Amino acid sequence: MSDTPSWSVDEIVPLLQQVDLFAGLPDEDLRGVAAIVRGEQVEAGKALFEEGDPGDAYYVVYSGSVEILKGADKLAVRRKGEGFGEMALLDDAPRSATARAAEECQLMAVGRDDFQKLLGDDSLPLRMLHVLSKALRALGIRFANVDRSAQASDTPVADLDAVSRVLQRGMVPTTAPRVEGFDVAAGTTLEDTGRGNTTWDHLRMKDGSPAVLVLDVRADGFPPAYVAGMARAALRTAAASAEDAAELLRLANGALADMHVEGVDQFVECGVLIPQQGGVIWASAGRMPAGVLGREGAFQQLGSHGPPLGMMDGFSYGSEAVEMGVGDSALVLSGGSNGLFRGAADLVAQVHGKPAGEVVGTVHKAIRKAQEAESTTEEISVVYLRRN
Repeated sequence: MSDTPSWSVDEIVPLLQQVDLFAGLPDEDLRGVAAIVRGEQVEAGKALFEEGDPGDAYYVVYSGSVEILKGADKLAVRRKGEGFGEMALLDDAPRSATARAAEECQLMAVGRDDFQKLLGDDSLPLRMLHVLSKALRALGIRFANVDRSAQASDTPVADLDAVSRVLQRGMVPTTAPRVEGFDVAAGTTLEDTGRGNTTWDHLRMKDGSPAVLVLDVRADGFPPAYVAGMARAALRTAAASAEDAAELLRLANGALADMHVEGVDQFVECGVLIPQQGGVIWASAGRMPAGVLGREGAFQQLGSHGPPLGMMDGFSYGSEAVEMGVGDSALVLSGGSNGLFRGAADLVAQVHGKPAGEVVGTVHKAIRKAQEAESTTEEISVVYLRRN
């Protein structure tokens, strides 16, 4: 590196307006970023950083061009007004690629420490971005592993669904949470030809209350499980500050809406069950088949409280409290027709005295049998919760 270039805030702001990461920000915010920019000049052929180096800054090309390399492969070339290395703004994980000057170039660098101070250090948005960053890195590693496995076996990954299934298998929990006063079980039907579009999860709310989630992705252009991973990370982060189920959905919805890619459908239907004394709290983003089955045979359908996550930024979700007596149970499916759900509910009513895990296994078998008759292989997540 040679002479250090410097620019005024008025010179930097117009360039930042061209950068995807900062596009659309108010002028006041852009000037705040411009104030923490430092200049760097790199000679042709010099590496700005190597794959595996710790990341501490994000770069925007002011002049010249920079090649992004993965091993011997050139992934991209960044030119004036284009940025690279944005993940370093969120954590200090190793660089995932090498950046090398293709010609002598001048770069604007934004340091991670300065950027996080600008965001407000330990603010909720920043903490949410930290979790999303880790999820992105983890999913990127799994993509790479899938690609290496395919090359090693001379069997190419045929489509996005094959990648999605690998990611999904890594997300589905192996055990259900223990909830005082309830018997809980859940599972996902995993099909060899499935899209990997659904999973279930459990987390703790701000007050320590357990919550059980069901996710179903409506994605076009991305592996569905990739989008599910983003939703899962957003929900887990939001739970640390969410006062209730409705706020949990609102915060996660805002995070996913911010990440929306124009022209690509990447919406997530999500159902949330929070067991509490005397019943459950239910909240749903999108239309997810759910209901409460009384021990004596009564059935109450549970409704939707807003659009799928990521579809409508700023939406205020609702929720409902549902009373449950001893022996009553709640059933949630990630998808399927009304007929499939009512069939599953009728089956649950017949085996309601069985252990929760056995009930879910019975529902899974019935779903597969129904799908075989219809020649479909839709993967479905099932959550069952019975009050003791």
